[in-house]
Amino acid sequence: MEALNALNEIVTLLQQNAAKIGITIAGLMVAVYAIAIMLDNDQSPTARTERWAKLKRVFICAAIIAGAGAFVSLATGLGKML
Repeated sequence: MEALNALNEIVTLLQQNAAKIGITIAGLMVAVYAIAIMLDNDQSPTARTERWAKLKRVFICAAIIAGAGAFVSLATGLGKML
């Protein structure tokens, strides 16, 4: 029974901090990809186009992750109000 109580506390903390967690993960994703771009020495036009396409994907994924975290926080807040 204690294990289930501990698990419930962990889930509650994750729900309370979902927006912070989502924004942090999104920021880390962008930072890691930016470092990968800086370490890449290929300057051909094809490589540049590929990097921008990947960077767009990373920003879209980061926005989705951050938005999902914010949505979970909003839904949790609305659920507590009801």
